[in-house]
Amino acid sequence: MDRSPDGIWETHRAAHYSYVVLKIALSPRSLAFLTVSLIIAALFVVLSMWQLSSSDQAAVVADPDKDTVKPLTEVIKPGEVVTSAAADHTVEISGTYDPGSTVVIPGRLHDGVDGYWVVSELVVQDSAGLWDTADGPMSVPVARGWIGSSDQVPAAPSEPVTVAGRLLPPESPLINEDLPEGQLPSLSPAQLTNVWDAPLYSGYVAAAAEVPAAEEMPVTQQGTLAPEASVLSDELFHLDIDQQPTDTSLNMLNLFYALEWIVFAGFAVFLWWRFVRDEYLRRQDPQKYFYLEGDYFWDEEEQSFYYWDERDQCYYYFDDQPAARSTSDAVPAAENRTHPEHGASHERTHP
Repeated sequence: MDRSPDGIWETHRAAHYSYVVLKIALSPRSLAFLTVSLIIAALFVVLSMWQLSSSDQAAVVADPDKDTVKPLTEVIKPGEVVTSAAADHTVEISGTYDPGSTVVIPGRLHDGVDGYWVVSELVVQDSAGLWDTADGPMSVPVARGWIGSSDQVPAAPSEPVTVAGRLLPPESPLINEDLPEGQLPSLSPAQLTNVWDAPLYSGYVAAAAEVPAAEEMPVTQQGTLAPEASVLSDELFHLDIDQQPTDTSLNMLNLFYALEWIVFAGFAVFLWWRFVRDEYLRRQDPQKYFYLEGDYFWDEEEQSFYYWDERDQCYYYFDDQPAARSTSDAVPAAENRTHPEHGASHERTHP
């Protein structure tokens, strides 16, 4: 510990500063200010949490409407491109599989096992004339399911069926001359239209369920596919494909607002601290805060500054002090005091 005169003086100053600041901070007016500041800061923190939650929710792109089973014609028309708005919709189509159309697509995984997708041409019922440039009924490539080996590919149902599944955008056509006959490197309707010699929709359907055309597709009360829905072949594993997110980034504007509210909360508490600090500085050097000529004094008993008015030749309390009296006219005090700094006797008057 520094016991030099300067060290002792600095220690005394620090202790005095802490005492005065704590006394100001615990005053009723300061505590009221602090209470209001904390309430405002808490409100700003709640707003920040709401903005942060909004930024996270904005990253969830799944659309519940796309899980509702809808007719294919309500989602996309023949000749139209499968846009992001149409992709991932669960669609329902009735038609008949072309018995000689089945091909397999290698390199498809199911539960981490490499295998094949079985793809067949579904000729859409009552679709002739839906597209002016088509010379016959429209067809849809349907990925009916997954198999682990291409040696025994199950045949598609020969009777009319109703298929429900996820409508997906086309894959790019690839050329691979090393593949055996009946296999294609990608599921591309542009390539399949030449293989099948048929007008096709621009996308394809990943089948989740098949039922005979005379039966109803099993759906829930919300219009989504029922859990028991499946393809007709027991040899195929159905394709469980979820919606593909188009954007997983957070909303940066919401993050900015969340940070902004936190700054506002800190500023609300800072205002209270600035009030305490200014009150302390005003007591230490009142002439920097009161722009009147003359001497300024501090009354410890009244906890208020007072000053000498040259024109009236008497002392007044400052009106903005907490201990100031509310009387508008100057009333002489009943007592005289001697100021300890200069030993002068004076009469104090309250405004």
